[in-house]
Amino acid sequence: MSDRSVLINPITARGVDESHRAATPLELFYDLIYVVAIASLAAQLHHTVSDWHHVGHASLMYLFIFWCIWWPWNTYTWFASGYDTDDAQFRLASFAQMVGVIVIAVGVEPAFKEENFLVMMIGYVIMRIPYILLWFKVARDDAQARPIALRYAVGVFLVQVGWSLAVLFFKNWYLFGLLLLLEMLVPFLAETSVDRGQNTKYHFHHIEERLGLLTIIVLGESILASVYAFRKVVEHYTPDLAMLVVGTLMILFSMWWLYFDDKVGQELASERKAFVWGYGHYFVYASATAVGALISVNVDVLTDHAKIDPSRAVLGLSLVIAAYLVSIWLCHDLLLEKKGLKGIELLVLAVLVVVLAATTGSVLLIGLAFVSLNAARLVRRHREYASGRRTAR
Repeated sequence: MSDRSVLINPITARGVDESHRAATPLELFYDLIYVVAIASLAAQLHHTVSDWHHVGHASLMYLFIFWCIWWPWNTYTWFASGYDTDDAQFRLASFAQMVGVIVIAVGVEPAFKEENFLVMMIGYVIMRIPYILLWFKVARDDAQARPIALRYAVGVFLVQVGWSLAVLFFKNWYLFGLLLLLEMLVPFLAETSVDRGQNTKYHFHHIEERLGLLTIIVLGESILASVYAFRKVVEHYTPDLAMLVVGTLMILFSMWWLYFDDKVGQELASERKAFVWGYGHYFVYASATAVGALISVNVDVLTDHAKIDPSRAVLGLSLVIAAYLVSIWLCHDLLLEKKGLKGIELLVLAVLVVVLAATTGSVLLIGLAFVSLNAARLVRRHREYASGRRTAR
């Protein structure tokens, strides 16, 4: 056991040039807790869309509740990239946040079905208290970071008071929207209100890995949907179910491939790009999770366990897939400033996916479109590599 695991150390910024910095066992454990809350929300979306019951309202509830789950994870993950001391206080603060996530998971169903946010608000408070206290400790221990740390701590505290009062006494959606925007403004105002070079330093490759790991977790929700589809094929085999399974597997494997096909770590040195990339991942995670829910909806349709029309089920799946593709374009291709066809191919695929769903209703064809893009990318990169080798000679 390292000394760091039993001591309370000063919280000062970690070096941004640490070699071989990777996710810690605590960070991996922390991520796994979120599986429960995300799975609970995905299940609510699945059943609501299958029953075709207030789908528009349910979609808005899904996006809002997903934000409430994602945002504490996002802010704490970025904090840990800059200030993870791995001592007793940091571990206990992480455990406290995990308790908050569990409480939020319990509150997902009443929030989604009844707009009763009390339990979720309690879980949210439990998560934010250690985050605020850690920023106050940074302000005490790191003189250079004190101004920015105090902006974070005070800003998050004030918005948290606003959330608590809004849930307990006002419960107004316009107020919720305002608080959501204020919450997301805190990091922007904290980081941009200091002189250039004085803002929080992050290990770019570490934070890229951390956000990538949550991508794997949300794609795991879709893999569970594929298992659900496989089970239905075994129990009630039909050609349509078999084609759905094949199509969804091609889509999910391609979704993983497209996300991890590029590295953006070096681009995060730009503050503007870092904010676009970090905030843009909300759409990556929300759409990827929704893909799993809509796959399950399509399985329900083919096994006569859904009230939604089959064409609407496939179209709904295509829309969340398109949202995922646009999100990957925002977080990767746009940041990497790809030119020509490379810069728009994900957007073209997003349009093609919706067109295929509207005209053919075939998930298998959508899967083939995904595979075709990945194959084209592989061929292009092989040619570029071969051309580079010939030039080097």
